[in-house]
Amino acid sequence: MGTMLLASSFFASRGFTLGLLAGGLISILNFYGLCWGLQKAFGQWEADNKLSKTPFVVRYLLRLAAIGLVLYVLLARTTADIFGLVLGLATVIIAITMTIIRAYFNKSHSEEV
Repeated sequence: MGTMLLASSFFASRGFTLGLLAGGLISILNFYGLCWGLQKAFGQWEADNKLSKTPFVVRYLLRLAAIGLVLYVLLARTTADIFGLVLGLATVIIAITMTIIRAYFNKSHSEEV
């Protein structure tokens, strides 16, 4: 995200850069929120051997509604560009894909044998 922000600050409009920053922050915060919720749910499952999905689903839906509200405000009230916002929202997916590709090509041949 940092590389994309740096490049967009030089070569793109201010609205695109704002959209990229906002989308990236939303995506990263949502990813960490999902990670925290799953850790909490599975930690509770390990403690008492039952997994209650209801609190996790409720928090997920509340987070989804909050993201929808933030996206609405960003698009309706600011100069954020929709294409920058979409690219920013894809930040986590891009990072995961790059990590998988890098891990695939960095494997040593001894691991395969």
